[in-house]
Amino acid sequence: MRTAPPPVSDGGEALIAWLRRMRKEAPVCKDKKTGIWQAFRRADVLRIMSDTEAFSSDILQVVPESKEFARGNIMLTDPPDHRKLRRIVSAAFTPKVVRDLEPRIRQIATSLLRNVSSERFFDFVQHFTYPLPMMVIAELLGIPKRDWAGMRGMSEAQVAVAVDGPIDEDFLKSVELIGRDFNGYLAELCRARREAPRDDLMSRLVQAEVDGERLTDEEIVNFAGLLFLAGHLTTTVMLGNTLLCFNEFPDALRDLRANPSLLRPVIDEVMRYRSPFTQVGRVTKHDVELSGIVVPAGQMILAWTLSANRDEEEIQAADLFDIHRGINPHIAFGRGIHYCLGAPLAYLEAEIAIPMILEEFSEIKVGGIEDMEFYELGIFGPKALPIQVER
Repeated sequence: MRTAPPPVSDGGEALIAWLRRMRKEAPVCKDKKTGIWQAFRRADVLRIMSDTEAFSSDILQVVPESKEFARGNIMLTDPPDHRKLRRIVSAAFTPKVVRDLEPRIRQIATSLLRNVSSERFFDFVQHFTYPLPMMVIAELLGIPKRDWAGMRGMSEAQVAVAVDGPIDEDFLKSVELIGRDFNGYLAELCRARREAPRDDLMSRLVQAEVDGERLTDEEIVNFAGLLFLAGHLTTTVMLGNTLLCFNEFPDALRDLRANPSLLRPVIDEVMRYRSPFTQVGRVTKHDVELSGIVVPAGQMILAWTLSANRDEEEIQAADLFDIHRGINPHIAFGRGIHYCLGAPLAYLEAEIAIPMILEEFSEIKVGGIEDMEFYELGIFGPKALPIQVER
């Protein structure tokens, strides 16, 4: 049986079919080529994501020389250090900080739509879904506009490596090399804010304190890097996937236009049906049994969130995009202590952007599959999404 996922050049149809087959025939298995374990059923994925006694989030322990990139990266930190980091970061990245971004998000979105006001055909990702969250995150952190292009280039290089092959030692070393330039820039910004604080998140991270504890420069840099990369990619892919879902299920778009109160259910269903990030990695702390299979201690295991969100044994009509399903069981933003800190910002950006898009365009037609380009590993969504619009 094939234990490696198929390419997604078809938009994901083959991948979804493969995940369905793996849930039934090999719910927990070891990839023969990479030696990495994988889990596909919802119950197993939930346990892997939430059981910190059995599973470590520090996947970089398999490459000890990359350990420096874990300090301050909340997603790669275990208790009790995780609790300290989250408390201090949360003191700086507050709900009010997110809410206060609303006017600027609207301003940026308006400007981007104005730039394509005379166009009937354009790439939705290039002209809207990528620049919107990237600019929001860059401004939030306090990155000067003159540096945005460079930061975008470095982040795209990191993503290109991440989607180019399996998570193995070579992969982690490649990420490390590219990350040094990226983190080097953020370290300079951090030092500048220590000397002269401004009204931005980097300054608040520098100043944040809980019970007399503060973040080190290294912790601030790694958290800021995670926020920049994951923060803009989540919204970029979510918005692109929203149009793909509307294209596949036009009734959902009609329902939303008729009833704007369905906006949050639409966003949650997009996150379930086309989860932006397909999997999360953990390392077993001891021998663990999942679906009758024993995974030995010290093994890396990928928990397929995309598969869990499509598990037909636990989610009714899992392969149907249903914005009327009520409470949505998706785990696209994680579960347990690692629930995404940036989720409120992603929701806010989507809740602003989607109505603006629908107000701007009376009709949106997605181009053919041959004109699209998709991420190949880890990220589930379009890198290029040509559309035709009517106003």
